[in-house]
Amino acid sequence: MKIDPLAGPLSEKAINLGIKDAPLLAAWIKNLPYGRNTNRADYASALTENKGTCSTKHALYKAIADENHWPGVELYMAMFWMNAETTPRIKQILLNHNMKEIPEAHTYLRIHGVFTDLTGLNNSLAEEQLEDEMEISPTDIGMMKEIMHKGFIAEWIEECELEWTEQEIWKIREECIGALAGESLIPNIVDYMGD
Repeated sequence: MKIDPLAGPLSEKAINLGIKDAPLLAAWIKNLPYGRNTNRADYASALTENKGTCSTKHALYKAIADENHWPGVELYMAMFWMNAETTPRIKQILLNHNMKEIPEAHTYLRIHGVFTDLTGLNNSLAEEQLEDEMEISPTDIGMMKEIMHKGFIAEWIEECELEWTEQEIWKIREECIGALAGESLIPNIVDYMGD
């Protein structure tokens, strides 16, 4: 599947970076450093900031696929449990807060039905670890994803009768994401797998 520079502005930017087709786009996105973009809802910023999260990376791929009318490319969001096994880099943060795990929203692709994770961290998240999967559009990676994620956290707190508030859990989650992006100063943390 080729990228047509006339298909749209994202395709033109990709071509200008030497990205001419779907395999090159997937490799380029996967090799982008993991890191938060200035605007978490602006998936195009991954092209200019040369970094991205699972959300901006996968939404960018989907948007370029849409510009080029590639069939079978779908963007999904699901929940998984960040813990010492799935995300080793956050182990110390969870220990500091006396937590075993914390729910996290993950964005990924299905290409012709095949689970595809281009996040590009050391290990990839197993499809079996995902729950509450739903198809989304690239424009859903900002506010809609956050609302769904916070709703899941609220249900978890209520069902498990946890003592933390939603705001406290979100703050711990932000600390975890910072560690994954290399923003944490916590020493001796094992490399991460994949958000």
